[in-house]
Amino acid sequence: MKPIYYIKAAVMGAAVLAAASCTYDPYETDIDPTVETMTLKCENPMVEIDENNLNAPALTFTWSGARHLPEEYVLTYKAELDVLGNSFGSKTVITSGVGFDYTYDDATGLYSATFTNEQLNNWYKDRWALPANKNFTLEFRVMAQWNGGSEFEAPEVRKVSAEVKPIQIIIFDCDRMMLGGNAIAEATDINKTLENENVYAWKGALTAGELQIPIEFDGLTYYLRNTDGSTDITDGTAMAVEMTETKSAWNIPAAGDYRIVVNMTEKTATIYSEATDLKPLVVTFHPSGADTNPEVSIEVSDLYAYGGGTGWGVKTLNLVQSLADPQVFIFDGANNELKTLGGQMKFCISKSFTDSNGTSYNQNNSFCYTCPLTAEGKRQNINAELNKVFDLNGAADGETRNSYMGVPSGSNFIVFDLRHNTFLASKK
Repeated sequence: MKPIYYIKAAVMGAAVLAAASCTYDPYETDIDPTVETMTLKCENPMVEIDENNLNAPALTFTWSGARHLPEEYVLTYKAELDVLGNSFGSKTVITSGVGFDYTYDDATGLYSATFTNEQLNNWYKDRWALPANKNFTLEFRVMAQWNGGSEFEAPEVRKVSAEVKPIQIIIFDCDRMMLGGNAIAEATDINKTLENENVYAWKGALTAGELQIPIEFDGLTYYLRNTDGSTDITDGTAMAVEMTETKSAWNIPAAGDYRIVVNMTEKTATIYSEATDLKPLVVTFHPSGADTNPEVSIEVSDLYAYGGGTGWGVKTLNLVQSLADPQVFIFDGANNELKTLGGQMKFCISKSFTDSNGTSYNQNNSFCYTCPLTAEGKRQNINAELNKVFDLNGAADGETRNSYMGVPSGSNFIVFDLRHNTFLASKK
């Protein structure tokens, strides 16, 4: 290593200058430079990790021996592999004798270290934690060092690099999702829904123009786009989408209120205009289920629990309406005075209402959701289970109104999907 040699030369030169008053003779005092013989080569400096042949060799480095010294010196080699820029740090470096081994070939006189596709892929994901789908540069270093002997001998150090293309994966994950482009007044976040952390939703005003949906993930910015490359929206219909590093946008055809729902699990995006937007649930029924009573239509905006689990008092649930679907409601105990629900109960869509004749009714006469009836259409009580979807029956007839479902004790997070008539209780 040249810097070490210069230090050695400087020390000896200083000794000569201090020795005497004799004339300096460069031919007698200069030291010949150390002749280093080690060479290092990357056999394949452009590598693509092959996911179909993980056990196969992917990357090989070879090096020749360092300079020859008397037998009193013991020569050892230390090889290291790391990502360029990491400076062979202790948390990222892969070292010979620990992370890999090298070999020596008598016929060629060369040392070599070979790494498989699987090793590179595992280190890429775990050891080095590199961004997905991004090429990276590896740096390989060999140090020849001498121990023993009467004098210090500077080591020989060689470095070489290789460009690696990782296994390309379909990225569909998100640290942050946003809305941008000239179709929106200012960039804004589109947030996870309460009921499903893999579904993002937003509702608001857009103008005619380009709408971008950038996604930040693992330190990089991607953009959602139609898998077929088109920029038109299919109004109110789920569009198959992908994430790309290339900027992409949808064309919003006209100004108005829009609902945007992105399902990361299904890899879809749905953009609803006012014409196609999901509508709140409106239930039309005869109070008490009696055909002789005038029909009543009620838009469902909340539910009211009633039964043994409420002490036979009406409990307003103060549910949160999902931004992804106005017919989905969430009981979030962390932000609800009730905290938890449990016990036998039914869920009424109103606790007081009147018909067209001005007759007043309460929850006992209301359309309600509860457990299914028997095969014969009779009332029954069935217990729901935690973390298991439970089918709801909704009606205003007497058999339904006198059936009570058992809500698991201590349930503090419940999703009422009234579009599909399901109930899911959990503890968070």
